[in-house]
Amino acid sequence: MDRRTLLGTVSTASIVALTGCLDGGGDDTPSDTGTDTASGTPSPTPAPNPTLTGSDFRVDSIQSGTQTDSATVTADGTDIVVEGTIWGQDGCQTAELASVNYNADELTVAVETTEREDAGDSCTQAVVEIAYTATVEFENGPPGTVVVTHDRGDGPETVVTTSP
Repeated sequence: MDRRTLLGTVSTASIVALTGCLDGGGDDTPSDTGTDTASGTPSPTPAPNPTLTGSDFRVDSIQSGTQTDSATVTADGTDIVVEGTIWGQDGCQTAELASVNYNADELTVAVETTEREDAGDSCTQAVVEIAYTATVEFENGPPGTVVVTHDRGDGPETVVTTSP
């Protein structure tokens, strides 16, 4: 076969083949163009971060005891409840909430011993255990981590770190 005849035949066949592809091939079936971006499914809205709204502290009891430092943390809905015991050097001691700090999804509840206002001049010289309850209120859920510290005048010590 002649080379020019071969090239002419191949070129004509190619044009006919492309015309069929460009025409859609006579098939009226619509093609799938991918996913529908307007499906009506709402994208999830991120949950708001927990917000500290308040705190409450009470001393439940003061009694003779030992040098006990303990705390348990529970979540009551969106509130955090800390029930603990801190020790005091003598009967003139009580406990109070030193601070409540919330930062970067971590709540720190700091409890310290102080001298009772009504202690007077005479106090027992025995170590006392001071039981307390601290409640920290949140909106939009509890924090991710809770740290409880106790300070008896010698600097804060971490008693518990937990996730409620």
